[in-house]
Amino acid sequence: MSEPNRIAETDLDATVHRLEFTVDWPPGHAAAYVISGDEPILIDAGTPGERGSEELRAELSEHGYGPSDIEHVLLTHGHTDHVGQTPTLLEAGSPTVYAPRQLRDRYEREMETVAERTRANLLEAGLEPEYLDSASERLLSAHRTVRASLPEDAVDVWIDDASFTVGTREIEPIYSPGHHLSHFCFGTTLDGDRVVFSGDMAMEPFRAPSLLVNFDDGVEDSVRRFRATLDRLKTYRFERVFPGHGPVHDRYEACLDRSIADLESKLERCLERIESDRTTAFQIATERAGTEHGIGRIFAETVGLVGYLEDRGDVRSVLEDGVRFYEST
Repeated sequence: MSEPNRIAETDLDATVHRLEFTVDWPPGHAAAYVISGDEPILIDAGTPGERGSEELRAELSEHGYGPSDIEHVLLTHGHTDHVGQTPTLLEAGSPTVYAPRQLRDRYEREMETVAERTRANLLEAGLEPEYLDSASERLLSAHRTVRASLPEDAVDVWIDDASFTVGTREIEPIYSPGHHLSHFCFGTTLDGDRVVFSGDMAMEPFRAPSLLVNFDDGVEDSVRRFRATLDRLKTYRFERVFPGHGPVHDRYEACLDRSIADLESKLERCLERIESDRTTAFQIATERAGTEHGIGRIFAETVGLVGYLEDRGDVRSVLEDGVRFYEST
């Protein structure tokens, strides 16, 4: 695992152990955390597959634990790199699993419906038909992997906005949609300090993309929800941040401010592009990425960016032959 992201042994983090899992996108890892105690708590469950299983066991062993020692599994959101090893933990022991209520609501949508709406929304966003099969399969594969890694009957407690107790620890859930519809940050107190396990929010040195629902219905709201979440998170104060990617840090408010500035900058650039010529979200995403094959995770956010601009009245859209074009007002 990547040593630069390890945290120094201090009084604060002596009871928190960081686990890292390899991912194939920057920064190259996903982080989970064990809060030690009589009932060890694991926050997030790493990546799926054999490699993820091996890394889970190795990382836990480094801190004197095995999968069967985990008493509670607390999940920040329904992405594969955060729920992937839940089956391994359930096979090894009988932990109490806590997951966002919004995931249960998502599971109520049949995969056939998700597939149909994903394909329709990709085409409406301007995706060229030749890429439709590969793009939709990549997105649907992620949905299927999450449902396989965290089936509904594996969850013991569905989290909402109410504070709850995990073992003997009080947890303050902060609903924070944008990166994903189900995203929560978890505040608690360690050695007298307020800390937050922030999932994919308040990370350094980058901001997670606004994915919300991938390309299911509601994709156009991704940036609006993300921006509102950043404003909500700024009403909290935390001395230490344990994020799902990037280093542990103490720059909570600065990270939020940087994320707001980054979103505003991207909105401004999108507006300038639309003012220069009518276009689609796919065309803007391709220009942002520099290639049609590199738009990946920024495509959904781009749909959210132009949707935000339209909600704000800066642009308008027109649907032509199933494709949505944006133009200046």
